[in-house]
Amino acid sequence: MFLILIFLFSSCQTVKPGENFSRIQEVAKITEIDEIFTATAETANETTYYYIEQEPEITTEPETTETKIETTVFAEKTDKSEEAFIKTLVTPVKILITPEPGSLEPPVNSVKKFPVLMYHTSSENNPGALADLYVKPSEFEKQIKYLSENNYIFCTFDDWHKLQNTEKPVFITFDDGYEENYTEIFPILKKYNAKITIFLVVNTVNIQLTEDMIREMSDSGLVKFESHTLTHVKLAEISSDDRRLTEELLNSKIKIEEITGKRVFAISYPNGYFNKKVKEKAREFYDFGISTVGGIHRTDIDNFEIRRIGVGRYDSLNDFIKFLG
Repeated sequence: MFLILIFLFSSCQTVKPGENFSRIQEVAKITEIDEIFTATAETANETTYYYIEQEPEITTEPETTETKIETTVFAEKTDKSEEAFIKTLVTPVKILITPEPGSLEPPVNSVKKFPVLMYHTSSENNPGALADLYVKPSEFEKQIKYLSENNYIFCTFDDWHKLQNTEKPVFITFDDGYEENYTEIFPILKKYNAKITIFLVVNTVNIQLTEDMIREMSDSGLVKFESHTLTHVKLAEISSDDRRLTEELLNSKIKIEEITGKRVFAISYPNGYFNKKVKEKAREFYDFGISTVGGIHRTDIDNFEIRRIGVGRYDSLNDFIKFLG
């Protein structure tokens, strides 16, 4: 009897040591890599197993054991032919394991209220069309300076489980992933040691932000990249197409994890469009769904309907202070 060790590195589903391969096959099917499995049958008397070719292999180690873990799954080979066993062996794949549902939930002591601020990009000069999306870097710096001087704690969704013990948390989020997030916003973050979240549209990578820019920001610890889908499609409008909905949600997550080596927890719904089906599908791959519904967020609201307050080009510092609640 031979054993084959398969390293799993995917956040699409949780896989536990000892689970059978029908479960692993389910994971593979979700990630659309089932066609490169060499064996798929499973009978009552024997267990066949799956070998996966991986390229490129992700080698980044988890930052903490709180939100990222590696695990292994063993399978027994009952085929008596060692030669057949050796011939089928190919490179194993490595996968990020999603924590148990609820592992990022804050302790249920009391309802926590806090602002989640929404930005897009930045320009000192008036960009013309969609100008309100382009906050002035000088104004953004004033806002960050105010938060820092008034003892707000800059949080990302990795910090969610700490919220009950965090005084004055604030989430700063940027949608889409514009180049200006690197050229204009990142220097301000470094100056004030402030953390933000960028919800990245994957198909804009190397058109707006390059992979090198993304890695540099991610490695700084000041920017956490989360998903804004592959193509910025309105998810509610494609929710009847399960395959496409899965591709938008899952493939974007996988690509961002490949670039950053860090687990993606959250999806920002493009244009704020979501429905029951979108939320159900998002729960399969994420811990949080981020909306454009306005107002201060509370921890007693559904984690897949997280509220945000938009901050625009024409909002004054006094307006900004009012947004904080």
